[in-house]
Amino acid sequence: MGRFGKLDEIDRKIMSIIYKNPQITQMKLAERVGLTQAAISTRLSRLREMGIISKGCMIINPSNLGLELMSVDAYTEHADVVVEKFKHCPCVVSIFGFTDESNRVEMIMVGEDKQLEYCITKHIRRASNITSIVARRITNLQKSIGIITHETAMDDYGEEDEKMRRSKQYDLPCSDAPCNRCEYYIDNGGACYGCPFTAFYRGKFWKDGDE
Repeated sequence: MGRFGKLDEIDRKIMSIIYKNPQITQMKLAERVGLTQAAISTRLSRLREMGIISKGCMIINPSNLGLELMSVDAYTEHADVVVEKFKHCPCVVSIFGFTDESNRVEMIMVGEDKQLEYCITKHIRRASNITSIVARRITNLQKSIGIITHETAMDDYGEEDEKMRRSKQYDLPCSDAPCNRCEYYIDNGGACYGCPFTAFYRGKFWKDGDE
């Protein structure tokens, strides 16, 4: 068992909240999780000692957390547009454009299996400026990877603007239509987990209970 085998549900909830809002204070984090501020401080110190969280990112080995890792090559005549669209996607941990004439954008994605399946099917394969994609599952990860927290996608507005903060839970970082207007989310028996940055997310890992 790797170093991530000692994570419990509270640790995952803390990671999920920090992932969505890395600027959250320890006091507000304690309120969200239901622990004292001292207990939160102890857990954060342990997660930092384990190398799982640092400023702006979390370091994980997906296989130790039940997550899938995939490499996706997207071919397009407008690589810069594709990079801009998907650079804030919570499933995309890295994205590369190339200077040659291949018109290829490469994405490394991590998430739950159905989350990735529908993200690729709905948001990548159907993007109007992508002509074709090649997706490959990565089965042998030699080094843990950093997941960058997207503070721009879930800002902490403060108590006085809680309604505004919650309203953003319906906006996808890729600017596609919300899940409640998506046939993949509505018509497939809940198979699509939805975007972790929205109130529609049904998965287990990035769930913090604040819906």
